[in-house]
Amino acid sequence: MAYVALYRAYRPKAFIEVSGQKVIIKTLQNALLHDKIAHAYLFSGPRGTGKTSIAKIFAKAVNCMHQPNSEPCNECDICVGIDNGNIPDVIEIDAASNNGVDEIRDLRDKVKYMPSVGRYKVYIIDEVHMLTPGAFNALLKTLEEPPKHVIFILATTEVHKIPPTILSRCQRFDFKNIDTPDIIEKLSVIAEKEHIKISPDAIYAVAENAEGGLRDAISLLDQAISYSGDSITEDDVHQVSGSVSKKAIIKLLSAISNKEISPAMLIMKDLLAEGKEITRIVNDLILALRDILLEKSTTVEHAKYKEIVPIFSYDKIYFYLDILNQLQQDMKWTHQKRAYVELALIKMMEHPTLKTIDYEAQIADLKNSVHDLKELIKMQPKQALVQTNHVQKPLVTIKQVEQVLNNSDKEKKNLLLKGWEHLKDYPKSHLKMVAYLLSQAELEAVSDTMLLVYDDLKLCKEILEPDMKKSVLEIFNSKQHLIDDYIAILKTDWLIIKEVYLDLWKKGQKKPKLPPYDLKLYENKDQEEDKEPEIIALAKDYFGDKAIIKE
Repeated sequence: MAYVALYRAYRPKAFIEVSGQKVIIKTLQNALLHDKIAHAYLFSGPRGTGKTSIAKIFAKAVNCMHQPNSEPCNECDICVGIDNGNIPDVIEIDAASNNGVDEIRDLRDKVKYMPSVGRYKVYIIDEVHMLTPGAFNALLKTLEEPPKHVIFILATTEVHKIPPTILSRCQRFDFKNIDTPDIIEKLSVIAEKEHIKISPDAIYAVAENAEGGLRDAISLLDQAISYSGDSITEDDVHQVSGSVSKKAIIKLLSAISNKEISPAMLIMKDLLAEGKEITRIVNDLILALRDILLEKSTTVEHAKYKEIVPIFSYDKIYFYLDILNQLQQDMKWTHQKRAYVELALIKMMEHPTLKTIDYEAQIADLKNSVHDLKELIKMQPKQALVQTNHVQKPLVTIKQVEQVLNNSDKEKKNLLLKGWEHLKDYPKSHLKMVAYLLSQAELEAVSDTMLLVYDDLKLCKEILEPDMKKSVLEIFNSKQHLIDDYIAILKTDWLIIKEVYLDLWKKGQKKPKLPPYDLKLYENKDQEEDKEPEIIALAKDYFGDKAIIKE
């Protein structure tokens, strides 16, 4: 016996076997039960969503010998005959190849004849949008007032091409893409009946690749069976369909997010070496970003990318999608598709806009932290914002920051800022390195003490070293005495402290008292342990090499 494709072997023969389209099925079943059969129906929607299958089931049901019923019995002679193609009362016409005026005129001449065995003659015209304007005009009158024994079911994937005069004479049913869970359920039933072992991830991959078309899903499953035999894995599905695996997508997006250009290019090279089409790779990246966006915004039952969702901000996802959408447009007009893709990947990692996006994301995180800290202050006003039990001596305390802010001198700050740009080109050679390090800081407040802010904790510690302090004070006090001391803190900590300080000031505290806060700046413990006692240092300084230290 000749092999029958799975999508043909498992074509539904009753409404109950149809996946999805519940509203359409219920409407047609109610029409059958109450004998309210219209003379013309229009089924529109994407391919593989059940238009022709439901049309054939409906044609059987209206002619079934056991009506009224919501289903065809599939047992009477008429139902069996229609399934086998032996009943001439159900006529299928392919409008793609029979789209002329002559064919429609021939149809118009034949509709007046009574059905041979059934109750109705049913004309199923597939791809009806392919009819010529003349053919539509020839069909119009018959469609408006057909004989009582005739039903027309028009099916199309492009309803916008149907003339309004035709649309107004039909009951229109808009078929939607079949939901992924419904496709998975149908594929599981087929796999079980065919004795095929297929992993849940593989079934999901088949359903995802079908993009809402059940026929496409079953055909892909059929192809995967031919490729893999009785056991199908997710990788087998990706090999057959040409799609990119979730693992490869995660690796590529992680490399892009981390701005790792070489690994990203290597992943792209490997995908192309596996035979993946460039357009498919770009499309799968867009779909993956769409899924990540949905997983960030809503609760998704089957979360595919939950491990990498946190590393992407909304702005970054929108930025990536803009680049990839533009890439899709550009690739339509070039033969250098690979070059365009590689340039787009670099743009996704090195574009100046990313710095703004990353900075705004950091600010958003800080605002959330500030909000949490404010709530903590309200709930526990006598407790620390961040309690610590460090035994090391702090290099900077929150009390010092508070004193600088409460005694800040704007005029002195402006005076210092005027010369800040010249620190990079400081003339004295022995102070050049210190001056350059100072130029990397932001001066936020000045009293007798300066408050410096750095992006890097290491720079904060470096500028606070005793030898550095002497040099810094020499730079600022060389012409006139401006400062007695300075402190340096991390920028992320400063943004939180500043927000809390301003909030307290707005509430009426003219000299706000900051709650305790861990600035993460401590003297090196190892250095403290290695540092010799002050009395021994003095002895060595006074007596020189003659000093002998005994335990």
